[in-house]
Amino acid sequence: MSTIATILVTGAMISALYALIAIGFTMIFGVGGVLNLAHGALFMVGAYAFLVTTGALGGMAVGPWVALIVGVVAAAMASYLLYLGVVRHIEHDVITTFLVTLLAALVLQELIVLGFSSSPRSLTSIVGGSFNLGQIGIPTRVRYMEVLGFVVSWVAIGMLWYYVTRTDSGRSILATSMSEKGAKLTGVDLPRVRAETWLIAGALAGLAGIFLGNLQQTSPFMWLDPLALAFIIVVIGGIGSIKGSLIAAYIIGYLETLTVIAIGFQFRGIFSLLLVLIVIIARPEGIFGREFLE
Repeated sequence: MSTIATILVTGAMISALYALIAIGFTMIFGVGGVLNLAHGALFMVGAYAFLVTTGALGGMAVGPWVALIVGVVAAAMASYLLYLGVVRHIEHDVITTFLVTLLAALVLQELIVLGFSSSPRSLTSIVGGSFNLGQIGIPTRVRYMEVLGFVVSWVAIGMLWYYVTRTDSGRSILATSMSEKGAKLTGVDLPRVRAETWLIAGALAGLAGIFLGNLQQTSPFMWLDPLALAFIIVVIGGIGSIKGSLIAAYIIGYLETLTVIAIGFQFRGIFSLLLVLIVIIARPEGIFGREFLE
């Protein structure tokens, strides 16, 4: 009973953060057709901005809630500036964009190594402590930080869902992801939509980076796992599908949690890779993806 409860609770917490990582990645591809290999680095930018502003590296410190906002804004602006400064000039060339975004991630990694060293660091908890679910019959201890990450993740996802389905600007993003030609014919400002999408994706990545960096560790190499996760989740859920990314994030989150508990941490990603292979063979467009007609 304790093991089942741990899988259910831990899987729910981690999957919500995985969804934040993957949704931004799939939005960028769905709107602009760009595989943004710098997406994992934005995750790192959010975590390090939080680390700096909480005073963990010396200097003036602010409260963790203010630092959370600073981290999200820093990642959003880094994403926005990367698009405006570089990607929008080369996004018509898929291979060049692929390589340039990878190079941008590597440059950010080296800058952080130079500025803060390569040593892993721990982030200041926004809320401390934990509680036991034994009072309701589930013998599992849960950290308040995990609960906060789950709640904040779903609030962010809910706000995004409302934005893309209930506002004109959000519908423009949705329309562009469905058909760029159709969106253009209806008067959608494509450059604005793409820039806005990069801004939103950066904010979601920064938010996930702060919580995962707190629950695990923060280092200049922390961007690699989120990038791999984004690929896996998006392939399974369907490239360009927010709903698909959300469902696939929970599939992968629970699969990894079950693997860690049943077999060991070192085998965490094996079954996720096998699942990706099965999806690629059986349904290349993913669970909720659309086949490319052009």
